[in-house]
Amino acid sequence: MNNFLKIKKAVYEDGKLFGVDQKLTENPFLRSDRRANSIAVLGGALGDEGKGRITDELTSLFLKEQKEVLHYRDNGGANAGHTIAFGNKKIALHQLGSGILQKGCTVVLGKEMVLHPQDLVLEIKEVEKVLDGQPMPSKLLIDEMALLCLDTHRAFEAVLKMKADGSKAATGRGISPAYADVLYRNPLRMRDLMAKDWQKRAQVHYEYYKMLCSGFGFEIAEVKVPRLDGSAVATGSFADFVANLKEAKAILKPFIKDVTKVISKTWASSVPMVFEKAQALGLDIRYGVYPDITASNCAFDGIFSSTEGIVDDRLLAVKAATIKATYTSSVGTRNLPTMMEKKLAERIREDANEYGATTKRPRDLAYIDLPMLTYLFKVGRVEYLTLTHLDISYPKVPIKVCVAYEIDGKEVGYRPDQEYLNKVTAKYVELPTFDGIALAKAKKMSDLPKEALQYLAFLSQSLQVKLLMVSVGPKRDQTIKYY
Repeated sequence: MNNFLKIKKAVYEDGKLFGVDQKLTENPFLRSDRRANSIAVLGGALGDEGKGRITDELTSLFLKEQKEVLHYRDNGGANAGHTIAFGNKKIALHQLGSGILQKGCTVVLGKEMVLHPQDLVLEIKEVEKVLDGQPMPSKLLIDEMALLCLDTHRAFEAVLKMKADGSKAATGRGISPAYADVLYRNPLRMRDLMAKDWQKRAQVHYEYYKMLCSGFGFEIAEVKVPRLDGSAVATGSFADFVANLKEAKAILKPFIKDVTKVISKTWASSVPMVFEKAQALGLDIRYGVYPDITASNCAFDGIFSSTEGIVDDRLLAVKAATIKATYTSSVGTRNLPTMMEKKLAERIREDANEYGATTKRPRDLAYIDLPMLTYLFKVGRVEYLTLTHLDISYPKVPIKVCVAYEIDGKEVGYRPDQEYLNKVTAKYVELPTFDGIALAKAKKMSDLPKEALQYLAFLSQSLQVKLLMVSVGPKRDQTIKYY
């Protein structure tokens, strides 16, 4: 706490801004000791921070300078949700990378993703709908080693949600069972879907999950599972299961490749590479708080394993975490020690559309939590910060930030353990606010009010990271860049 208070004093009393009122002294994408024009963006808190909007904008920036960009997704599946603006339209992407709408971009869905074929087809069709029936302007590649996430997985997850408390925090998209298949040594991959005997492989898989559901007293054919369009369909018999897969298989076949040569050649070239992580560090299977964790690697080192060692995450020029500037959102069953008062939470929820892009669930809102973020940035090895939603601030409503935890009056640190967090009391400081509506018109740093610059200085200095981008609204031109 003392360190955060020292920084607060330096900023708000001594007038230090630590450089947030000017651009970085050197281009972060051109570091001599790193692979030039490579950037990875992850969620720095509990998900839904706006990573897709950031990676979409970075991809657009690189395409203005060069003719091509490789955009890579390495984890998660249909549980991800990122909304991006396209002209006057918005589209919520789930399994596709946010560069999918940009000509010259190659979007790769990597080895450690869990892909639902039918939902992926629906998503491709939704993109084409936004494009008024035109084909996707980008090139899509699906790693043949990418994992399949099927209706069987969703059915079993639905059964677990009805029978086991530990699965109540799941999205219902079958993510955990799909990843569990890897640990059980019997996953199905995209190349299995393309194999000559794919129906035989699918039948072994279906019968396995049929037995699992039966063990809990459910008939898998009758269990309803969600679709991307919001509908719910019965998993159906094996004949139904195969028929649904066959239709998706035909559409996806042209995109499924061995991508290792493409990744290796691109990494060795000067072509810009943008890596878009799903979920967030606070949901990582290692660093998250049970049961509200995802089943995948949400940190930068997941890029190394997904690309089979081709892309060394330690050599990425920029490793950036995205968080919401003035508050934190959360979906799940977790009990945060920094939960926001109901009235302010409802106001922000409506102003910032805080509903899940995938599940449509209303998100819980909490204050910025520096003990939690400090821990996550440390284990995630974060070097740069991208901020969204700086415009979500109100005159006469101070910005409240947690600077310490206490148990029985003694200061303690953050731990990713719900029983531990239930015992802590959050300690706050209230910082000068600014008018978010007026701030949304800012085009450059000098347009920001003094209070906003002070807040940016306090936040970046507290987290010991450099600012890379700050968004003051949902559109691409509502971003202030530090490079």
